[in-house]
Amino acid sequence: MKGYGALAGRYLKQQRKRSILTVIGIILSVALISAIGTMGMSIKDNLLKEAVYNSGSYHFAYSKADSGLYNEITKNVLVDRTGVMKESTETELRDSIKLTLNEVNADLFQLAPLHLASGQWPKSSGEIIVEEWILPYLPGEPKLGGTTTLSGPDGQPHEYIVSGLLINTRINQLNLESSAFSLNGEVGSSSGELDLFATLKPGVDISDNLDSFRELAREQFSPNNLVLAYMGESPDDNFNQVLLVIFGTLIGLVVLSTAAVIYNIFHISVLERIRQFGLLRTLGATPSQIRGLVFREATTLAAIGIPLGLLCGWGVLWLIITLMVEAGFRILSLEQFELNWHTWIMAGSVVIGLLSVYLAAWLPARKAASVSPVEAVRGAGSIVRESYRRFRIPSPLQAIGVGGNMAAKNIRRNRSKFRITSFSVIISVTLFIVFHYFTQEMFSLTSGSNDEERIAFSVTISSQGNTEGEKADFLSEEQIGKLENLPGVRGVYGRYNTFGTTAWVPRKLVNEQFLNISRIQYTESTKDETDYSLVNMEMAKYDDSRLREAAAYLTDGTADPEKLKAMNGVLLVQTVKPMDPDTGKKTILDMTRYKVGDKLLLDMSSGISGSEGDADKALFREVTIGGILSQSPFGMIYTDNYARVMAPADLYDDLVLSDKAASPADLARYGIDVAMEDGADDGPVREALQQLVDSTPGAYLVDTAADQKEQRQFTLQMQIFIYGFLTVIGLIGSLNIINTVQTNLLLRRREFGLLQAVGMTMGQLKRMATLEGVWFGLLGAFWGLVLGIGFCYFLYLQLTELQGMPFQFPWDGSLIACAAAFVVGLFSVQGPLRRLAKTNLIDSLREEN
Repeated sequence: MKGYGALAGRYLKQQRKRSILTVIGIILSVALISAIGTMGMSIKDNLLKEAVYNSGSYHFAYSKADSGLYNEITKNVLVDRTGVMKESTETELRDSIKLTLNEVNADLFQLAPLHLASGQWPKSSGEIIVEEWILPYLPGEPKLGGTTTLSGPDGQPHEYIVSGLLINTRINQLNLESSAFSLNGEVGSSSGELDLFATLKPGVDISDNLDSFRELAREQFSPNNLVLAYMGESPDDNFNQVLLVIFGTLIGLVVLSTAAVIYNIFHISVLERIRQFGLLRTLGATPSQIRGLVFREATTLAAIGIPLGLLCGWGVLWLIITLMVEAGFRILSLEQFELNWHTWIMAGSVVIGLLSVYLAAWLPARKAASVSPVEAVRGAGSIVRESYRRFRIPSPLQAIGVGGNMAAKNIRRNRSKFRITSFSVIISVTLFIVFHYFTQEMFSLTSGSNDEERIAFSVTISSQGNTEGEKADFLSEEQIGKLENLPGVRGVYGRYNTFGTTAWVPRKLVNEQFLNISRIQYTESTKDETDYSLVNMEMAKYDDSRLREAAAYLTDGTADPEKLKAMNGVLLVQTVKPMDPDTGKKTILDMTRYKVGDKLLLDMSSGISGSEGDADKALFREVTIGGILSQSPFGMIYTDNYARVMAPADLYDDLVLSDKAASPADLARYGIDVAMEDGADDGPVREALQQLVDSTPGAYLVDTAADQKEQRQFTLQMQIFIYGFLTVIGLIGSLNIINTVQTNLLLRRREFGLLQAVGMTMGQLKRMATLEGVWFGLLGAFWGLVLGIGFCYFLYLQLTELQGMPFQFPWDGSLIACAAAFVVGLFSVQGPLRRLAKTNLIDSLREEN
């Protein structure tokens, strides 16, 4: 042996099980860091691509600009691309469908949210590109590559070649309008109003330069906020700072947990080898040599654990992506998806892993180097004498027989080990609660959805064709019933006109926080000695199918059609999302404070001159709030400044007919929406609806099944990422607890042998160790819960800077983490106990720690 350093390798080989546990801890820790980094970048890239898909890739835009501003933008040295669009002429097609021709330059196709379904982009002014659904309505009914005649920029008929087709937009189909795009390289120099879209060159700090471009035309300027936010270039510096604080906190927790895993193992190992280090000191080893011995052990273990950790972190993500692709998912809406290798993430994981290992080994190395040779040789290793105190709070464990009393004494006697083991449980519980809360809140912020996303088909008619004012529903109940019975159909919902009305809300029920944020000044009036605010409301007609879906969004009350009918009841969505006009920040809150059973006073006197605020001229109808919804089940999830009422069909008709300006024809069902079950085959439904449309004059089909499927797949992908990530976090936390607890027990074999030698039975020994594990789990879960909730509230304060929202107590994450900590603490001691039960007592007493 050339030096004391050679002892490190011999020790690691001799204590293979202990070394394997340490390597596993390092592997899991590095895998956690690399997986979090890679998954975080994947989610960020995912959200960025989704934002670019929906909003376009431009950085900022100008509306109603002129050619002078276009020339100024294109000549700016910071600008990379400038797309320009000019709305030209409108052509009215059959069935009252309107098509607007837009002249654009080539860059606009790359910057605007236009998505090619088939064909190619226009290459000349004689070519156009249109949405797929509009093709049958074009004059001449051309196919892809065919010709059609539309009103040109000069207002005269021109013949155009259909060079390509765009992916359909549902809102355009429902509004019976669409756009055609034609290439014109000189459109930027033409007169009239232009829409400009620009991106800055790579390497340019976008957020720092946006203000200079805003000053060129402040009123027309609009940044692409969502895309810039995901790029980390938000024009709001506060947004960037909040993201830095949030992710800095999360990364700090991960690094802390990583260091804790490794530190716990090293520290327990050193504590149990104090006598060995003391013997080395008596043989002439210096403190620096002892420190070097510990660091050499750490280096050897790191050299094994870190590469394997990187491989495991990357391998798990690769496996998840591969399984999703083989299951038929289109990751990020792409035909093919490859998990990108981020070198800086892997390099950072190596650096953090090494720092964690050496920092974790540093304190134990100092403790080992400071051992006095005489005291170490005289000591008994890990057996420490319990200190005496005049007063001590009794431990609950002492009431559970000999095993509980011994467990309590052992915990108090070995306080250093107790703190180390408890800290492992605490950090694991905290980590899971915090990440569970953060991922759930971020998912709700970025991927809010309702049942509107399930709608794959809509059938509507361009005109009711009713001149006598009689009610004429589109499709009979029998026809709708047949559609509902088709395989894969989740529901068929009628489409009806909405009705704007005013609610007289008692002033005490209006949320002052909403008024302060929105700056709305409501008209005030008095009726029957009660002060009222006149609040705008939108009333929607809900058939039984829509009411069934609304039940999933209830916070209180009922959505049962029969119960609502019996109480003359409606559903209310009073949660809104107003924007502060000064800061642009949006906040989710209730604009009113109604409860189930309250009476809602509606003024149905729309169109009557001078009726606003006049109780004598108002046409009051009183309804009962039968249920309160957290958000709208269909359409826009939240409005910004008005509440929404969902009334059952019969009650809606009765209320609206109170308004003399309304007619029975306004109440008719003018179309249907068809929602599909997840993963269902939409082919038979499409065929049935197409036959229906072909046999119904004036009807047309809105087919967004492919887009709906992609959107729901995107949501499912995000959920898989999130819950897969939380599973990894939970697994890491559980193995952290198991690793620390089992290492602690395995290193106490000689102590257990001594206890058996003085008469303690194996049953009492098992009870003692089990109670220790349970106590570690309970105390660790309690303090982990306290810290976890504290960190969750801190993250909530940061997230509210992005979007105001109420604090949601992390019940789910807390219950899962605490229950898991208790169960893991209970069962983690069972393996070492079974091993100790098979160990010969003499061998245990002979073992040197």
